[in-house]
Amino acid sequence: SPIDRWRPAAIGDDKETPVNWLTFAVQWLHVLLGITWFGYAISMHFLISPTLAQLPEDQGRITNSRLGEVGARVFPIVALLVLLLGILRGTVFGRIQSFEALTTPYGIVWLVALVLTIAIIVNGARFIGPLFAGLKDTPDYRGSIERLNSLTRIDLGLFTVVFTCMILMRFL
Repeated sequence: SPIDRWRPAAIGDDKETPVNWLTFAVQWLHVLLGITWFGYAISMHFLISPTLAQLPEDQGRITNSRLGEVGARVFPIVALLVLLLGILRGTVFGRIQSFEALTTPYGIVWLVALVLTIAIIVNGARFIGPLFAGLKDTPDYRGSIERLNSLTRIDLGLFTVVFTCMILMRFL
C-alpha cells in the first residue's frame, strides 16, 4: 500500500532475523536505568522539591539531607551504568564500529548524547551532590535550595536533549 512504502521497517518485520538477546539485555538495562535517572530528576524538580519547600526549615533540612544521602549512594552507580551501557550499545552492540562512524549523522548524535551525559554526571557530582549534602548545616538554606533548583533545571535541559538524541538515533 502507499502507506507501507513510507513506513520504516519495524523490529521483527524480518522474521528471518533472530533476536540478539545480549544486545536486547544491554538495551533494556540502559533504558531502564536512564528512565530511573531522568525520572528521579523530573519528580524531584516538579513534585518533591516544591512540596519540601513548604516544610518548616528544620524539617526541610533533615528531609533534603536524607534524600541527598540516598541519591549519593544510588545515582553515581546508576549514572555510571547508563554511561557504560550506552557506550557498549553504541559500539560493541551498535553501529559505531570505527572512528569514521563517528562522522555519520548517527555517530554525531551519539557523540552529542555521550558528551551531554558526561556533563550531567559532572553537574551531579560536582554541584548537586555537594549542595544536597550541605543542606543540613548551611547558614543560607533558602539560597542553597534555589541554587539546587537552578542546577536541576540545567540537568533537566541536558536530559531532554539526551533523551531526544536517543529517540533520534532510532531514525538515523
